Amino acid sequence: MDIRFLGKNLQVTEGMREHFRDKLVRLEKYAERLVESHVVLKKEKRYYEAEITLLAKHFRAFGDGRSKDNIFTAIDEAYVRVEKQLKRFREKIKGHHVKETKKNSPAKLKQRETPQEWPLGVPDALSPEIIRSAGFSPKPMTPDEASLQLHMSGENFVVFLNPKNGRVNVLYKREDGDHGLIEPER
Repeated sequence: MDIRFLGKNLQVTEGMREHFRDKLVRLEKYAERLVESHVVLKKEKRYYEAEITLLAKHFRAFGDGRSKDNIFTAIDEAYVRVEKQLKRFREKIKGHHVKETKKNSPAKLKQRETPQEWPLGVPDALSPEIIRSAGFSPKPMTPDEASLQLHMSGENFVVFLNPKNGRVNVLYKREDGDHGLIEPER
């Protein structure tokens, strides 16, 4: 990882560098991969200031600290702010997977313990949960118009009313890049 120190009105000593490196090792547990860090240490009249910018994979954190006493206190204050941001980022990333683990939790599986209560003989852990969406009215359009709509929307499928046969059709994206058309039998 690249660490850059910049001192303004202050000579950056090896002790300051070592103090920051010790702190940086502890931050690596919060981010996947720390790529780069910039540390600006300043002395302004009666204050010491420290600014830390960390660049990690998919994340950037910034913290600043100010102290009358010494530069190490300012570094520690900036470190605490960066650490809080990294902790929040880590919790946010972990929070995306919580919904999946709760769905198949043991408490939910205990709701249907006997095979007689299983729908179609499948245990709850194996059957997907059906989430109903709001109803909608399919718009009348030709399959060519639906294909253009599918291409422009970025969705995986389009439900439309085919004016040729007066029935609801589904146009979907295939793995080979083409569009598939589902038409109900007459």
